[in-house]
Amino acid sequence: MAITVRKVESKDDLERFIEFAWKANAGDRNWVPPLWFENRHRLDRKANFWFEHAQAEYFLAEKNGELAGRISAQVDDFYFQHWNEKVGHFGWFECLNDQEVANALFETAADWLRKQGQVRMQGPLNFTVNDECGLLVDGFDTPPMMLMTHNPKYYSALHEGWGLKKAMDLLAYKTTVDTVPDPNIVKFAEALKQKHEITVRNMNWRNFDQQMDWFVEIYNSAWEKNWGMVPVTEKELRSHAAELRFLAFKFPELNFFAMKDGKPIAMSITIPNLNELVIQLNGKLFNPKILKLFTHQFEGCRVFALGVKEQYRKLGVAAIFYTETLNAVRKLGFKWGEMSWILETNGPMRRAIEKMGGYVYKTYRVYDQAL
Repeated sequence: MAITVRKVESKDDLERFIEFAWKANAGDRNWVPPLWFENRHRLDRKANFWFEHAQAEYFLAEKNGELAGRISAQVDDFYFQHWNEKVGHFGWFECLNDQEVANALFETAADWLRKQGQVRMQGPLNFTVNDECGLLVDGFDTPPMMLMTHNPKYYSALHEGWGLKKAMDLLAYKTTVDTVPDPNIVKFAEALKQKHEITVRNMNWRNFDQQMDWFVEIYNSAWEKNWGMVPVTEKELRSHAAELRFLAFKFPELNFFAMKDGKPIAMSITIPNLNELVIQLNGKLFNPKILKLFTHQFEGCRVFALGVKEQYRKLGVAAIFYTETLNAVRKLGFKWGEMSWILETNGPMRRAIEKMGGYVYKTYRVYDQAL
């Protein structure tokens, strides 16, 4: 049985690359079809500002003339500058349940990375930890939250069958609005606000541009030493400004900046689970169901960015954000929330979430292999 792997070289190839996800995930009611226009934009080397400091190649695998898998291989200059490690990444992985096809895809990605001078390969990342990342290895019984991944169960066997080993697990915590947090946390948070003279303000779309500057500043400071972190540029963030502006306008109560001495020291960004609607669109934005976006009562939300500048981490700002967010989601009528993703090694954050009643309900894995 002949297996061939080739580069994506044309517009038609790119369409097939995107479309293959539907074939690989066919029949999985918990899979959320990605939006076509968004995938095209992110994979477009001219449109995606990430390519200003990175490069990538996309590959398609065919078996007996039929499309059977896809993968990307990428190298980010920012990663090397930040960590001084020649680590390349793979991502956008989709494959039929065929170890030979998976092996061909992984080896092709590895060979491309070797030619770029890389000595290790990690993934899956689409394209960095700032995007969807990790392979779902536990928690297949529910659809993913917005900007989180979902995949067939057999994918982990395909990764490990080629020889990839676990590098890090990323955890998703769940809690419901009925959960009663540790009362000491609530008292602690309020006392800290008074003691350290910290004020909390909601994101406001009227001075949105200034707050995007705060976002970049806090993000690159707060996550600087986190495993796998890659700095984000203002251009990259602003490419998502339309979505963030909508959230700031419609759900300002969910998004916070902590201020001290008139300066932003931390942020917490919570987004409604747009996948509750996206799962109905089958990848097409121009669908009448998209109009529900303005009237839909979302059941779930996700705390997807909570960061504190390093010099302020001992002030207990995270506890303040947790209580403020819980109060907001109850007021807005949400039923449950996800806090993700959390590094398995981040003990302080995990303990704080668990004291707020959170528990791990999904696990995502990043794999690693020497080249």
